[in-house]
Amino acid sequence: MSVPEAQGDGPLIHRRYVFGLLLRLCVTFAAGVGILFAILFFALSRPLPGDYAGVFHALRNLSPFLRPILAISVLVYALLACGSTSALSVYILHKVAGPLYRMDLVLDQYRADTPTRTVSFRNGDQIQPLAQAFNLWIGTLRRDRQRWLATMNDAERHCLQDETTCRAEREEALRKITEDMARYR
Repeated sequence: MSVPEAQGDGPLIHRRYVFGLLLRLCVTFAAGVGILFAILFFALSRPLPGDYAGVFHALRNLSPFLRPILAISVLVYALLACGSTSALSVYILHKVAGPLYRMDLVLDQYRADTPTRTVSFRNGDQIQPLAQAFNLWIGTLRRDRQRWLATMNDAERHCLQDETTCRAEREEALRKITEDMARYR
């Protein structure tokens, strides 16, 4: 199984997490099989008499109960397997899709021109490298914004000092900002 990797930071979802999920799933299904076995064992473990007629009558007396016993045991197994698989799926969604949803909300806020903030994650959330890369990007974006504002303020300051170089300073500031912004395409 190939695990996607963030840019140089290691796997997005750690192998320990994947193996833990697989182990939980195997334990759940093993518990279901154990319960199914126990129900069938105790329902069908009556001692049979030694002669043919006794065995025939014992099995004949057991036949009306066999269908309900099998139906109940399979139902218990199915409920246990479905319930535990559902709980495990919710856990996975909570740890993987939850952080992605929070990052999506921050990006929507960014697109809506609200101040961009970093993404915070709960302890144990997966895709931590992606969150760190996103937060580094937000930091770079803030630094670049401050540098652009400083460049424009510097050009404005030159405009106040000397009217002849004002246009050249503004054009130079816009050229620098355009070069910096080309990285975000």
